[in-house]
Amino acid sequence: MTIHKLSALVLALSIAGCGDGSDTEPEKLPVEPTPAPEGEPWETLAEWRLFENAAAQLPANRVVPYDVISVLFADDSRKERFLWIPPGTTIGWRDAERWQFPIGSIAIKSFWFPNDERDPKAGRRLLETRLLINESSGWKGHTYVWDEAQTQAVRVIPGRNLEVSYVDAAGEVHQQRYQVPNEDHCEECHGVAPDTHLLGPRTRQLDRVHDYGGGPVNQIDHLAELGMFDVAPPPSRLHFEDPLGNGPIVDRARAYLDANCSHCHNPDAVAASTNFWLDYDHTDPMTGNPINWGVCKFPTSAGPASGGHTYDIVPGRPDESILVFRMESTKANEKMPPIPTRLSDGAGTAVMREWIAAMPYQPCQ
Repeated sequence: MTIHKLSALVLALSIAGCGDGSDTEPEKLPVEPTPAPEGEPWETLAEWRLFENAAAQLPANRVVPYDVISVLFADDSRKERFLWIPPGTTIGWRDAERWQFPIGSIAIKSFWFPNDERDPKAGRRLLETRLLINESSGWKGHTYVWDEAQTQAVRVIPGRNLEVSYVDAAGEVHQQRYQVPNEDHCEECHGVAPDTHLLGPRTRQLDRVHDYGGGPVNQIDHLAELGMFDVAPPPSRLHFEDPLGNGPIVDRARAYLDANCSHCHNPDAVAASTNFWLDYDHTDPMTGNPINWGVCKFPTSAGPASGGHTYDIVPGRPDESILVFRMESTKANEKMPPIPTRLSDGAGTAVMREWIAAMPYQPCQ
């Protein structure tokens, strides 16, 4: 090799190794979601590319975290929630009705337990991540179960039981069996195609603050700033009271029932024939009919699951009300909701007890 060629080679290697002479690393491109073809879901969660770091629940570009005001009880598990809509699309804003999501939208919800609630550094165990995809025929659910190593989540269709152990804030050790629902169970809460919908993402649930890294901001205002709505949301909006907060008990109870019961108990859902309707509008004490939310109402199908009680709600008497009995029961043929929970929601039942106890007593006949 000649001197000139050797010098040229050294110069080329020097340029390749030093780049532009700066010490900065090349800019890292954001992770972009890669939706699966409709009707052909990916077999692993990673293939959707919805997370920059799935184990840390760090979302990919334009995958937006959110929280709800009234939480759906899931055997004391914690949840991480996210939304993604295809680039160039928007969500149809609705003040009170359900938002209208574009085809291809994805709602993501991960379920987890802390290893030790007293020590955040002890980490957590992810159990499952559920996806709802808005396809041309309606919302379709897919469930991905995390492995023990917390390195990947694989699609599971028939459901699964997972053994869970964790330490709560009081130092008590909990050991329980957590049920991952069958994919077919999605229809029991989210409706049957094409009449399917999301439960949480709507105005009355999301009109609250969330910390996106720069301090707490209103979630709906944040989504609007990202250009995710077709119109600008109004500054004054209807929203739920936190069921576990300090608001009026009537409003807290209505919010709890809407989030935890109304997906079945409304005039258009699977429990419509019961005439026991627990959505927010039907439980309005000013405009609703009390018998529709169970006051002195004889149940149509409870049978032996009534616990020997006669009416869904006896005003002023929570211990005589079927609603409370079924919420406190953990027996398969008695408990409400029937799936997928195994435990009773103690905090939620306490709200129901307070609500019923606050009703002026009247004998049911």
